[in-house]
Amino acid sequence: MTLHEDDAIVLTRHAFRERDWVVVTLTRGAGQVRLMARRARSLRSGQAQALEPLAVVHLSYHERHGSELATLHEVSLLRSAFALAAMPEAWAAAQVVAELALLYCPQGQRAEEPFRLVDHCLQHLASGGGPLATVHYAELWFLRLSGVLPGLDRCGRCETVLAAGPLIFDSTERVCVCPEHRPLAGVVMLPDGAAAWLRQALRVRLEAVTVPAPPPVPAWLASLRHQFTERDLASLAYLHALLSH
Repeated sequence: MTLHEDDAIVLTRHAFRERDWVVVTLTRGAGQVRLMARRARSLRSGQAQALEPLAVVHLSYHERHGSELATLHEVSLLRSAFALAAMPEAWAAAQVVAELALLYCPQGQRAEEPFRLVDHCLQHLASGGGPLATVHYAELWFLRLSGVLPGLDRCGRCETVLAAGPLIFDSTERVCVCPEHRPLAGVVMLPDGAAAWLRQALRVRLEAVTVPAPPPVPAWLASLRHQFTERDLASLAYLHALLSH
């Protein structure tokens, strides 16, 4: 068995047997890592708080070749999720960010940038950042880091620089195009406000994105995600329900 050591964000966990947890983490060096935390559910276990969802930890684990689950060796808490847990809307938005990481970050693939993205989103939410703006920003950047987001600056057909203003998205070729190469069908129009939000969010830090993405950006991002992962976000429906009250 090989011993690994890394910083990680706890994305989710599931009870296993009477005293164990199966913990899914996002690490810097190996992306998504699934761990068996033995006896961690015991009242005497010092690991319980460190393995709370959305906590940031430093851990070591044993990995056996061919096994789906690594075995947790040691874990220490770097930052708890207590502040998030005290704010229902922020907690719900953080769960969406964690679910995005589960979708976009495969096992065994270095994830330095996704790790920083998730960590930044969690800190922003804990400091009072807008839940929907954070979720939209996270989805946009996960799509970009995964290579799924089309370029917004040049036509995907002729490489002409796209002028400021609305964007024309060819949903068949999955590229943004200039007016000359606009197809007769399968077009998604992203109007001025939507295009401006996208361009700004790709240029600035999360703190500068003060408003959620305007329509039709959220639906467009979701369509790109669904084409790439074939998955919906279960946690997003709960966030919307919470914000609608």
